[in-house]
Amino acid sequence: MHPASLTAAEIADQLARMYAADHGLSDDVPTPEERTALADYLGCHEEARAEAWAAWAAELNPTERDAAEYWLDVEFVEPCPEGQPASE
Repeated sequence: MHPASLTAAEIADQLARMYAADHGLSDDVPTPEERTALADYLGCHEEARAEAWAAWAAELNPTERDAAEYWLDVEFVEPCPEGQPASE
């Protein structure tokens, strides 16, 4: 899985899968490589992150949105690694 080749909806599906795994709601645990690739990509591509969040948030129960957004912004996405260009 190369995140740049995924649509916002596909990234949202991956985020939902990883969120569920992190919270013990699923045994479908991503590999460390999958997780790092997506976290780094979203950290460097603000527009892609915003589009993926919009797609994912639309699928979430409203009571889950704050917790999921916190997880995405604080626990999952890492700042853009040094030497890698950030884009909007």
